[in-house]
Amino acid sequence: MRARLLCLVFLLAASARAARLLAVLPTNTKSHHAMYGRLLEALARRDHQLTVITHFPMKHSLSNVQQISLAGTIPEITNNLTKQHNSIKPDFITNLEQIMKECVHACETVSRVPTVKALFNSTEAFDLIIVEVFGSDCFLPLGKKYGAPVVGFLSSVPLPWVNEQLGNPEATAYVPSYMVGYGQRMTLWERFANTMAVVAAKLLYKYKSQIPSQAIADRLFGPGSKLESLAQNYSLVLSNSHFSINEVRPVVPALVEVGGLHLDDSPVLPRDMQKLLDAANEGVIYWSFGSMSRIETIPTDTLSKIFDVLSELPQTVLIKMNRRMLAQNLTVPENVYTMDWIPQHATLCHPNVKLFISHGGLLGTQEAVACAVPMLMVPLYADQALNARAMADRGVAQIIKLKETDIDTWRAHLRTLLTDQQYKTNAIELRNIFLDRPMKPLDMGVYWIEYVLRHKGAQHLRSPALDLSLPQYLLLDVIALSTAMALLTIFILHKLFRYLCTRCIKWWPKEKLVFEKRLLKRNISFFLCILWKYKVKPN
Repeated sequence: MRARLLCLVFLLAASARAARLLAVLPTNTKSHHAMYGRLLEALARRDHQLTVITHFPMKHSLSNVQQISLAGTIPEITNNLTKQHNSIKPDFITNLEQIMKECVHACETVSRVPTVKALFNSTEAFDLIIVEVFGSDCFLPLGKKYGAPVVGFLSSVPLPWVNEQLGNPEATAYVPSYMVGYGQRMTLWERFANTMAVVAAKLLYKYKSQIPSQAIADRLFGPGSKLESLAQNYSLVLSNSHFSINEVRPVVPALVEVGGLHLDDSPVLPRDMQKLLDAANEGVIYWSFGSMSRIETIPTDTLSKIFDVLSELPQTVLIKMNRRMLAQNLTVPENVYTMDWIPQHATLCHPNVKLFISHGGLLGTQEAVACAVPMLMVPLYADQALNARAMADRGVAQIIKLKETDIDTWRAHLRTLLTDQQYKTNAIELRNIFLDRPMKPLDMGVYWIEYVLRHKGAQHLRSPALDLSLPQYLLLDVIALSTAMALLTIFILHKLFRYLCTRCIKWWPKEKLVFEKRLLKRNISFFLCILWKYKVKPN
């Protein structure tokens, strides 16, 4: 099957024939691009025609890919570790508000790019729309505009509002939400907090994202259907999660887990990196906080203490950081090598790498799992606490908090992870489970997108739960009906019993009642005689 695709880093359009796909990817995040880029390239290599709107254009674009570059329109999203958030709000509320604000801002910026506006106002047609599912739904009207099914790319585990849009069960009793760092076996208080966090996240999304996103969509496409309604018509959402390393959760057919989509089958190291790692006879510790969080912005006194601990180790320590940004009075240990950019997946899969110090980002976690490397996880933001807890529960990681640690804590965690072979054994077992699938994640993503094309939107994947009201979904109407029927039955039986008792007493002859009373007295007297006869003495 051939299809034409238009990709706008939040949009993808395709048909069952040679199809054109539109993909709109408005957020400026390298980690998200790593997932989406591989899938779009795979679709292009299957002869689909793609139009892609992205901040990260392909360096070697194929002839059937038209790219609209957004590079430079908004700054890259980064999380400077020196920033202080003095607020009484819980951290997860602050994180969600920031995520939604950034995504809405990205939508606003992209919607004003002249080339993007020209494309939307043109007479071009698309067969499938691919949109990014995260913090805003502002480009969902493209599906209605082109009369095409909509497929969503989700770079994380299913978010609370995405579950609601797909009719996917929340299962808050045993599925920890994106915003909290709980495991799957929660205490009563954790289950309560988890449920409240999900409710709070949905309310935040409605008021902080959907309302401003609706204004952007109305300005761009004209007043029309509500985003809330359009979001219930996704043909498919591809989630960058997998039950082996995330949570075991119920999923509807329209939600497909493709965790590890960005992983290369045979990552290759540059020659100088290969030489450095090969020469590390005592092993290598690799430390990176991803593309968003900068290690060099950790407070100098904290970073100095960590360096002191690392200097005690015999291993080579490889750190992704800009050394020029460090304080002048900060001494970097001799066994530490710093680089501005490091090919992470290829580095982790080198046999000499013994430990990964990570912030708990999902893509980096997947790479470490695929390479069977134990982790010291320092969660900072968003879903990182959730990912860290999942790895700790599986026995492949330990967790440490950047703000609440000292030298002894770091030393103890590092020593345990480097000397206890059980962590490596568990990491190998987890890798085998994670990679054991009927087809590779990339192939699965391509398959399901083409499935939607073949079946013209695949509406049969849509959950019937989306057509139910909240009382119906929660079976409140069934509970009310059952309660009413039970109360009515009790009432009828009560009335019938009273009626029968009244009628029986009324019809019973008075003479017979007197006779029965006398007979009862005689029987009692006879019984007492028997007791006296045989000397049975009651207590």
